[in-house]
Parts: sequence; C-alpha cells; structure tokens
Amino acid sequence: MKRDLSILMPGSAPPPETDVPRGGTGSAEARAGRFARVRDARATARMQGELTALARDIHFARRAAQRVAGAPPLEIPPMHRHRDSPLRHGERIRLRDGAEIIVRAIEPDDAERLRVGFQQLSAVSRYRRFLGPIDELTREQLSYLTRVDHVSHEAIAAIDPTTAEAIGIARYVRDPDDERQADVAVVTADRWQNRGVATALIERLVTRARAAGIDTATARMLAGDEAALRLVARFTDAAAERRDAGTISVTAQLKDDARTGELLSALGH
Repeated sequence: MKRDLSILMPGSAPPPETDVPRGGTGSAEARAGRFARVRDARATARMQGELTALARDIHFARRAAQRVAGAPPLEIPPMHRHRDSPLRHGERIRLRDGAEIIVRAIEPDDAERLRVGFQQLSAVSRYRRFLGPIDELTREQLSYLTRVDHVSHEAIAAIDPTTAEAIGIARYVRDPDDERQADVAVVTADRWQNRGVATALIERLVTRARAAGIDTATARMLAGDEAALRLVARFTDAAAERRDAGTISVTAQLKDDARTGELLSALGH
C-alpha cells in the first residue's frame, strides 16, 4: 500500500528518473560535479514532464474541436443526486464572479465524485498536483483520499451545487514524526481556476489544521508555479524555500485566523 499511495502528496513524489550516472568514488570536486549533473538532469526531466502533459492537453483539445465542429453543443448531464447529495450540508460560498460553491469536509461517499473530478482535470493540472504523470486513481487510492480521520489527515472539498461535481480539493497530511507539521496540497478543476476556489479551500484547511494543533506547513510545487507561491504566501509567515529537481518546497508558519470558530462551524466540526 505504501508504494501505491506514495504519489498522492507532492512531498512524497519521487524524483524523475534520469540517465545521469550516480555514486562512485573520486575527489570532493568530482562528487560535487556528479551531484550537480543529477540535480540538473532531474530538473530538466521535471520540466519535460510538464511539457509532455501540456502537449497531451493540446492534442486532446484539437481532437475534441474536430469532433464537435459543426455539431450542436454537447450537454453534459449532472451527476445523479441521491442519498450522498452534497446539498444536504456544507458552507455556501459566493465567488467573486458571482458563482456559488459548497465547501465541506470530504466524506467516504465522495469517492466516485472524486474519481469523476480527477478525470476532468487536464494533464497539466494533474502533473502540477502530483508532480508526476498519473492518468487515473485506483480504488485503493480513492479510499485513502476520501476515508480520512479529519485530524491527522484532512481534506476539504469544493462542490458545484448545480451539478454535484467535485471542483476542488485541499488536503493536509500530518508529519508522523512531528505532530505540529503537515504537508499540504490543493487542486482545482481547470474551468474553476483563478476564480477564488483554491483560496476558499486553503483558508478553511488552514483553520482546520490550526484547530488540530498544526502550526507549520510544507507545500511542494513545480519551480515557476507563481500562483501556488502566492497562495502559500497569503496564509503563511516566515517561509523557508528549498529547491531540488525542478521543484520548490516551502515550509512556513500558518497565520492565525480570527474566524476559526465560524469556519469550523460551517464545515461541520
């Protein structure tokens, strides 16, 4: 299970494989040179992975455009609302463009909703979230991502109330060696990006983390992901950065939030 779940948080994503030789003996200067070559090769491989994901998105977008050329618009039916309808509870939030979403803690019944939402992510969005290529989530992974204890592992979901679809997830996983530290990650459906969904999710995730006794968070992202860096800066203080293999790991203190009680009540905690 550990191997299968290792890619689900950016902090545990393995470095990309490269053809640069490692190990061996030699002078300190030679070892430093090998280390630098491995580091640069991994950074290049990480960038190539993102470009490959982008190329996939362009390819599928062109194919989709060709299929629908001259055809009437395709109406996608909403997910069936049954006993696990997200409308029964949660905090309703109006975004800056007027759209409304529901935000609440994730539940085991959300596994199918999460699977469908994942499939609708672009290849680039999946690569940025997991720092590696991933095309689908296994049943075991979906269980891990939805059956959380809401203390050491928390996940906050954003749901479109008109379709019942999952459109964003923010998550923290506590460090087993330091109960005051956690890794965090967030992903938003492509058509909902840059609309305030990630901000709403992270604000509530930080509130929940602080209530659970977590005061330090680490976020790992691709180098050059300025939007992610800005989001981290908004909710943390005194950040320390570490760069490696084309990624940036930011560890910082979580800001205090005077709205903690209000937000926890809205999330049902």
